[in-house]
Amino acid sequence: MARLAVEGADLVVRLPWWERAVTGTGQVRVPLTAVEKVAMERDPWRVLRGVREQGLLIPGTLCLGVWRHAGGRDFVALRPFKGAVVRVDLRRPAPFARIAVHSAQVPQAVAELRMAMSRSAVAAEKGSEREPGDSGAVPGSGTGAAPPTGRGGCRGRGRVVGAPVHAWIPP
Repeated sequence: MARLAVEGADLVVRLPWWERAVTGTGQVRVPLTAVEKVAMERDPWRVLRGVREQGLLIPGTLCLGVWRHAGGRDFVALRPFKGAVVRVDLRRPAPFARIAVHSAQVPQAVAELRMAMSRSAVAAEKGSEREPGDSGAVPGSGTGAAPPTGRGGCRGRGRVVGAPVHAWIPP
């Protein structure tokens, strides 16, 4: 069964080997700064949106994989009739719009994720408290801002300008 874990500044969904094989993904990893909302959902069917893109659906038994909908893509690991679900709504730059996972201890998992989110927000605020004009780079180190690439500022993988909120360029 999939498990949620916080590793450093990331939220990680750990999957057993057979679930990784079914979903075609490794660990799902998103930055905590991309977490918009964490909630407990008693009805697992309420978190499903759209149609299955990749994964496995056994009606009434298992719902595992990536679901595609108008607002982006969701990652779900649900076992109906096994209790409540942890629902994590995400914003850019996360690869998914939502993550929904069954957990044995849903209230505890929600509380831990909310605490990790608040710690991450405090750390981000402390990191942004610099003096005006201070970029945070060491002078002469060559680690300043990169010049524009001529592709609308989009370098490598990232959000495509004008695309839906959770659209990503495939690797």
